[in-house]
Amino acid sequence: MSSILVFYIIGIILQRTVFLPVHKILYTTCILLALLCFVFFRLNAKIAAILLLLCFTFLGLFNATYQSQPHGSNHIHRFLNSQGFITGIVKNNDYSMEALYQEIIIQAHYFEKDNKYYPAKGKVLLKVFGEGRQFRYGELIRAEVHLKEAEHPKNFGDFNYQEYLVRQQIFVLDNINVEQVMLISTKKQFSLYGYIHYLREKIEDNIDRLYLYPYNTMIKAIITGTRKDMPVEWEVMFQDAGVIHILAISGLHVGIIAGALFYLFKTIKVLRSRKKLCYIFIIVLLIAYAAITGLRASVCRATLMLIIMLIAMYLNRPYHIFNSIYFSALLLLLYQPLLLFDAGFLLSYTTTFFVIFLPLVLSVYFNSEKLNHYILQSLTISLSAWLGMAPLSAYYFYKISFIGIVANLIIVPLISLILILGIIIVIISFIFIPLGVLFVYLNQLLINTLILITESLSSLPIAFQYVAQPKVYQMVYYYALLLIVPIFSCFWSGMDLGKKRKTLFITVSSLVIFVMAPICFTPKYLNVHFINVGQGDSILVQTPDKKNILIDGGGTPYGDFDVGKKIVIPYLRRLGINRIDLLVLTHPDLDHLEGLIPVIKELEVCTVLDSGVATNNNIYKELLNIIDKDDSISYHRGTVGDVIKFSNDIELLVLNSSNLFLYGNENNFNNHSIVLKLVYKNSSFLFTGDIEEAAEKYLLNWEHVLKSDILKVAHHGSITSSTIQFLERVRPEIAVASVGMNKFNQPHQEVIERLKVYCQEVFRTDLNGTILISSNGNKYYIHTLR
Repeated sequence: MSSILVFYIIGIILQRTVFLPVHKILYTTCILLALLCFVFFRLNAKIAAILLLLCFTFLGLFNATYQSQPHGSNHIHRFLNSQGFITGIVKNNDYSMEALYQEIIIQAHYFEKDNKYYPAKGKVLLKVFGEGRQFRYGELIRAEVHLKEAEHPKNFGDFNYQEYLVRQQIFVLDNINVEQVMLISTKKQFSLYGYIHYLREKIEDNIDRLYLYPYNTMIKAIITGTRKDMPVEWEVMFQDAGVIHILAISGLHVGIIAGALFYLFKTIKVLRSRKKLCYIFIIVLLIAYAAITGLRASVCRATLMLIIMLIAMYLNRPYHIFNSIYFSALLLLLYQPLLLFDAGFLLSYTTTFFVIFLPLVLSVYFNSEKLNHYILQSLTISLSAWLGMAPLSAYYFYKISFIGIVANLIIVPLISLILILGIIIVIISFIFIPLGVLFVYLNQLLINTLILITESLSSLPIAFQYVAQPKVYQMVYYYALLLIVPIFSCFWSGMDLGKKRKTLFITVSSLVIFVMAPICFTPKYLNVHFINVGQGDSILVQTPDKKNILIDGGGTPYGDFDVGKKIVIPYLRRLGINRIDLLVLTHPDLDHLEGLIPVIKELEVCTVLDSGVATNNNIYKELLNIIDKDDSISYHRGTVGDVIKFSNDIELLVLNSSNLFLYGNENNFNNHSIVLKLVYKNSSFLFTGDIEEAAEKYLLNWEHVLKSDILKVAHHGSITSSTIQFLERVRPEIAVASVGMNKFNQPHQEVIERLKVYCQEVFRTDLNGTILISSNGNKYYIHTLR
């Protein structure tokens, strides 16, 4: 079973690396291999086994290819980039009270365009903004839309929202206002899925009626899996303490419920003698619970494993736990192969495997009686889970929680009580809702205790550590060692001295080579990241000796999206950056300033370089206030001619800064922008902020100093900047424009044409995503997201 699963997974992975859109060819290949396998089954078992594994490889390749594309001539995807009216049934609704929008998934029936109706099928995601009617499951609606695909990731390491939607078979979406949606009918057809959806809504409604906020959000999270409107600080706190899994419906919750059911049936005399009936009843309840919670990957994994165990008990057959892991994973991936790239799927299966594998190996190596001690056994399980989860936590969240090993020992029993009591209260609420109030106070007290313990643990200095996102090959090597070393330790005592030394030498040598090779043989580069923050600037400079310079932080003057928190901070965390040696604010316009607030609050900042322009901007005042209160931050007002040396090879030269005599009082402070020239050996970069023609004329006085290899295009490519005289003096080989969707016609086509005259290539963050330029001091290498 494990071999079949591995080869099927190889096929899914190949789909990501080999472009084979013709799924019919893959399907035919699978059929041929299956027939050959059947033919050779009696003739040659080994050849049949090889053909079977190849069959599953091609099956994985075919299935992943098929699920990644919309199918059928009537699929709604054929109306991509079309404006019109879509009519369909609401299949799901997720309402956000805080942001005042609802995400609804509708099953399309018709698409109306140019007064013509076209049959349509497939799912459409609509984000509906505005207050008013909240649309519910089963309602027939008509919406005015302009269908689009989900945005591609903007930066390296960004969450791939498009792939996330494809896993749900959603290929088109739109953002609309509530006025663009018309309710046609509230009459709902009976269906099993509809009844489950109604039951879930009823459970959540009863929870809201019984519990105070925010306790209701906790109960809904652990019973139905709904985490909307939960306080953000709670989620961060549980993540820091390494117990975020208790807020997401997972195998833990399914295990607690199954354990409670087993205990209940054992205590009821009538049911003791009817074990097989109890097994069937538990299976039905587990399937119902999985359906109510939305059939999440982790829930399905735990439910399938428990069902396999119960079937084995029903049939009086031995239960092989590893086979149940492999079989349940194969079933889920056969249904949806793209789950292989889902964080919840990987975390659930990896953690479960090592929770079973490592204690099993240790029980062979150590005295099994000692491991049976409750505390030691619990600690072993918690440590095994941590070892299995740590690389994935670093990969997805750029964070490893060390306190989680101990925190789980305290918090898991507590959350078990809260969950069981919560389910009892929900059941009572369907009988007589006031009766449930008597138990609610006790559960809210338990939740308060849970929050207090978690807050205390997460605030400890050793609670967690931000780390750089590991490479895939590093994770593979780690898991290989985690599998090999424990097994090897079991057979250590049976080896002779010569084999011990040889095996130990190979293991230690490979580990040293793996760790030291990247450090010793990787050339030192200066890395300049032009981060895609939309319409704004944010540039990260990493020197060869690990110094970090952040120039601007982006911002959204015409929206409430937090660029610093949602883009800049995650980008820095992914690279393992927790300290900014020099933070530069070129000028206090919001599209440069706003994103720096979260940076200076969350990261260690040593020095701030600012143009010092006088402004009444509240966000700028907040920045200065934070700097003033933090004694560890050094503030410096940039002056023309300042030189900042980072090493013998790297220096920053300030070419322009605030100058009221030259530029006067401007509303946008563009010409007061700090202009920096970065020099690393024979390579040079010119960062121009938002300067316009007046400042560019002044900079001509620097003559040959202006000559630079890489130019950050001024003011997002505005027609008021990048004059011919300025470009003639700079003579850049590469130009980079930091720009997003805007109403200012930036970058202006005339400016692009000018740049192409002087530059070999012109890059734009709106088209290319992140632009990373690396230099060894003589040559430079350019990597773009797209």
